[in-house]
Amino acid sequence: MSGEVGEGGIYRSRLGKPMEREAAQYLSSLLEDVEIFEEDIDGTEAHVIMLQEQGIITRSDAGKILRTLEELREEWRQGKIKLDPEKFEDVHELIEAYVVGRLGLQIGGKMHTGRSRNDQVALDIRLRLRRRILNLWGEVLRLAEALRLKASEEKKTLMVLYTHTQHAQIGFLSHYLISYAEHLLRDAERLEACYRHVNLSPLGASAIGGSTLPLDRLKVAELLGFEGLVENSIDAVSSRDFLLEAACQAAILMVHLSRMAEDLVLWSSSEFGYVELPDEFASPSSIMPQKKNPCVLELVRSRAGRVCGLLAGLLASIKSVPTGYSRDLQDVKPPLWEIFNLTESTVKIFSSLVEGLKFNRERLGENALKSYASALDLAEALIKEAGLSLREAHRVVGEMVRLCLAKGLTLQEAGLPLLEKASEKTLGRKVSLSLKTFREAVNPASSPMRRATLGSPSPRETLRMLKRLRDEIRSSERMLRLKLRNLEKAERKLRNKVYKLIS
Repeated sequence: MSGEVGEGGIYRSRLGKPMEREAAQYLSSLLEDVEIFEEDIDGTEAHVIMLQEQGIITRSDAGKILRTLEELREEWRQGKIKLDPEKFEDVHELIEAYVVGRLGLQIGGKMHTGRSRNDQVALDIRLRLRRRILNLWGEVLRLAEALRLKASEEKKTLMVLYTHTQHAQIGFLSHYLISYAEHLLRDAERLEACYRHVNLSPLGASAIGGSTLPLDRLKVAELLGFEGLVENSIDAVSSRDFLLEAACQAAILMVHLSRMAEDLVLWSSSEFGYVELPDEFASPSSIMPQKKNPCVLELVRSRAGRVCGLLAGLLASIKSVPTGYSRDLQDVKPPLWEIFNLTESTVKIFSSLVEGLKFNRERLGENALKSYASALDLAEALIKEAGLSLREAHRVVGEMVRLCLAKGLTLQEAGLPLLEKASEKTLGRKVSLSLKTFREAVNPASSPMRRATLGSPSPRETLRMLKRLRDEIRSSERMLRLKLRNLEKAERKLRNKVYKLIS
């Protein structure tokens, strides 16, 4: 790399000897800082422009520094920069050493004026993390839309809804798919809120207590597309709750995907036979020719566990760090980036998988028709027509189901006589319904049609929820595009100022 620095590095003024080799490797985060290399250049350029506009450094010096930073950026993109952990503690030292090596201490040494690595690294993480949040936000909306479209296709697909993995009530497959689209919309809302907390500039806080130099913190924030400042200088360098929040949102999202993956793994088994996974997202067996293994979905569950573990590790790393910057905070970057790598890749693959799912409508309907899951409908019919209390109706229908199981009958096959027998046994009196009411109540196919509550799987509510989902997804997409345009606008402004000073 051009711009070599002395053996002791540019930060070791107070220390008489270079760091011991193994200690240098142990301390360095250089290899991990690949994720924020260009963000550090961007932040440095905005800082240098501000220093020039405030009269702290000359236009000539600023132009030379910015030109050198752009040369470094180009070398980095061409793969010409060697990352040597024994020589540099982090990306910040490498970049400054490059500029000093090219321009000398008299000019290059001005680049870091009024800035500490403490506010610099907080800035870089925020710059990179906000992009990762926006990318993930977009992928979440894509998956939500895939689920919405699949739900629209399955509006008439009857199925059993489960609690405790037992038959609970009768609904439609669309209702299940809508439920996870709702999960994802809340994930998108959380990412949007998290973005607002991340997209604040800490630069200008210096080491912890600000600077005597007339730094324009708002100017730097504007050049970098931030929506405001982390105003308090201690808060700016010390806080990492913004990245904990981002990691937590990712973990919640992964838990949602893991639960849906678990459903699909079970439903794709021969015992259920509810769904067939796309061949492109299944694996064969090395020895059993008949196998179609849901390996992608199994890894979703596993990687959700990894993300949760990484989040726990982040919390543990930060919990005992005293106020201010300590080197412990260096170790939060690798798990944070891994969390986002795992989460984004999982959401992407889930979207493609959902688009290719083939549900066995016949099998789903057959199971629903044979189920006792219309028992609650029958109990509610007794409440409405026979005037029973819930507990009375619960006893009568529970006894009727027990008798049906003993005789191998469905509720439809059993008919009114068995209901009357169950009522005499449990209540000591005969309770009955009109034949029409009874048949409607025990018919699984018509069960969801009679649901009267908001958010139920009735066809009317299903259509309403699908429309609302479409509108909310579109609204979130518009907000995401606005955030991206704001960053692009700021980036163009920064580029224009850089080129103006260079030329």
